[in-house]
Amino acid sequence: MANQHFQIVIIGAGPAGMAAALTTTKAGLETIVIDDQKDSGGQVYRNLQANQETSPAYLGQSYYDGAKLAQSFADCGAVYRPDCTVWQITDMHEVALVSRGKAELITADYIIIATGAIERPMPVKGWTLPGVMSVGGAQTLLKQAALGADDAVFVGSGPLLYLTAWQYIKAGLVVRAVIDITGGKQWRSAIPYAPLALLQPDMLVMGRKWLSDIRRNTEVITKVSAIEIIGQSQAQGVSCTMSSGDKIDIDANHIFLHQGVVPNVNLTMATGLAHQWDHQAHCWRPVIDVTGKSSDEQIYIAGDGGGIGGAKAAAIAGRLAASAIVARCGKPRFLAQLYYKLRHLHYLSIRPFLDRLYLPSADFRLAQTDETIICRCEAVSKAGVNAALASGASGPNQLKAFCRAGMGRCQGRGCGLVVQEMIAYHTGQSMAETGYYRLRPPVKPITLAALASLEGPWPD
Repeated sequence: MANQHFQIVIIGAGPAGMAAALTTTKAGLETIVIDDQKDSGGQVYRNLQANQETSPAYLGQSYYDGAKLAQSFADCGAVYRPDCTVWQITDMHEVALVSRGKAELITADYIIIATGAIERPMPVKGWTLPGVMSVGGAQTLLKQAALGADDAVFVGSGPLLYLTAWQYIKAGLVVRAVIDITGGKQWRSAIPYAPLALLQPDMLVMGRKWLSDIRRNTEVITKVSAIEIIGQSQAQGVSCTMSSGDKIDIDANHIFLHQGVVPNVNLTMATGLAHQWDHQAHCWRPVIDVTGKSSDEQIYIAGDGGGIGGAKAAAIAGRLAASAIVARCGKPRFLAQLYYKLRHLHYLSIRPFLDRLYLPSADFRLAQTDETIICRCEAVSKAGVNAALASGASGPNQLKAFCRAGMGRCQGRGCGLVVQEMIAYHTGQSMAETGYYRLRPPVKPITLAALASLEGPWPD
């Protein structure tokens, strides 16, 4: 495919990206949607089209609610490029991507970044052992290949943890135990926001059903102060230290970890967009206005990449960002934008409650033992990071030179927040003052062969 120009480039084909494409194509704008997966849907609606043929009930109705959006997207007329990796957005609003081993450049009048969220790292001792994976990874296997592991232990907190454990049970898999790290302090901080959460009764009822079904089918362990995964070359179990000081050991070869999701900011940071520290959600998020417009007038951010809100909020955010762009192209949509703004606020009404309830304590955001690996890519332990700090490293970027934390293929996705908080604790600075890794393109690995195939001028 030769380098092309589109009025709208949408990066990501999850709920936000698909919904945005429906709006821009309906307005007659030339739109291309680029996604790194083989099928549209994002994580929440992953493999939806294939699963509709057999309709396994264990995935739940909220999963199949995406069918209408996915079908409308397929019929909307946007150019759809699956299985493509975007590795840079230049100052000239060129989108650099790799498809089938070849690099391409696409230019755009406007760009919508809808790259969604990633799981917050949970650095416990043994989390790098074979047999341990994220809950998101476990759910992907269930959606993509109808695969799961019997006698697995789920560890952590948050809606995705409970949903996936519920899906495992409904799929007929044995869940050995669910270890819930949500503490009393989180409950007390969330209670004042419960009335606002009542604006989303369906979500509350659904969450209560998950928890009730889980408790009827497996052991749920609460009041946990520390977690350690047991094993040498393979996960063999989980050791829980209770708030009382007692210990509970559970034998298991499959352990799934999760403590919430955070915006995937690697592309937006590498593009040079402004970001701010979100004190309530304890993560970085792009600076955007109510329509999703970023610090760059031609780049919008929609969905969980701009702040966690869930699938329904993401789809409305995609519509809202697209409507704002349509209006700037000379097709005013005042009433539509007003409607989307109000709907977006409605779907976000539950977030203050969830953000406070499921914010993991510092005991689980930070590693508790010196031998715990912090940076998985470079195998840097907590002791290694502390040694670098003791040697004078005072910020995330300087730390790279001291111990290589954050230098791996994931570019900090798995360690950035942990390293940042360790530095903040060591220096006494706030998380905002400490800052984050300085991210540069390529935001995902690209081969020299792919670069060499690029036609026309290279991006700056």
